[in-house]
Amino acid sequence: MAQTLDVSGATLTYDVFGDGPNTVIFVHGGGGNHLSWWKQIPQFMDRFRCVTYSVRGFAGSPDHSEEGPSAYARDLGELMDQLGIERAALVGQSLGGFSVLPFAARHPERAAAVMMADTIIGVGDPDLLAELQTQLATAREALQQQAANIMVAPAYVEREPAALFLYNQIRGLNPPLRVSGQLGVDEGAASVDQLRNATMPVVFLVGAEDRLVPPSVVRQAVELLPNARYVEVAEGGHSVYWELPEAFNAEVERLLADAFT
Repeated sequence: MAQTLDVSGATLTYDVFGDGPNTVIFVHGGGGNHLSWWKQIPQFMDRFRCVTYSVRGFAGSPDHSEEGPSAYARDLGELMDQLGIERAALVGQSLGGFSVLPFAARHPERAAAVMMADTIIGVGDPDLLAELQTQLATAREALQQQAANIMVAPAYVEREPAALFLYNQIRGLNPPLRVSGQLGVDEGAASVDQLRNATMPVVFLVGAEDRLVPPSVVRQAVELLPNARYVEVAEGGHSVYWELPEAFNAEVERLLADAFT
């Protein structure tokens, strides 16, 4: 059953599953919340302590101070403090990258490993962020004309209508998404220098058919971190964790093995 805790300027709704010796924290994207990880938690909760939460401004987590994404990394640290978590593996999907990567870059001793799933958000390289914004603008314009769902691969819309319905129901629990700016260093992203000092295992996973954060952009982000690797999932869109959970979970398993053995 979901619980709440107060952090500076916000109240976070969270869940904890399992009581393993090591912790994995899952941070959702702009289309999700703490309920999104139903295909991951059952696989990992028997061996790990699994934490999910709604970031400030999402379902059940009011942003009292209206700081938005600039407070995401701070919130993650305060959540860990209050739950007694000294060190954890961090899995961030899409907008969740803006929580996990800046936190890990600034507090490397607390991040056992990081997965950046379908995202480079949190990477504070101005040129790369500018390229991402160009890609996003092009994708949105084209996809609005086609009335397509940009959060998943085109084939998924036809293949899994019931699961897509569930995705949209969970997304519908959130207030309207309010994210402004490029989410660069000024808003809280990790600088290039900070990323170069982040030596924990980092995986950048992307769907081959991601129309929001395409593989070409993700490959460039991988080069900025000393211990990062690139994983591309065939037939995946922008929500690999949801569309192809077996492939996604296999990469999480691999990352956790690197983190805790």
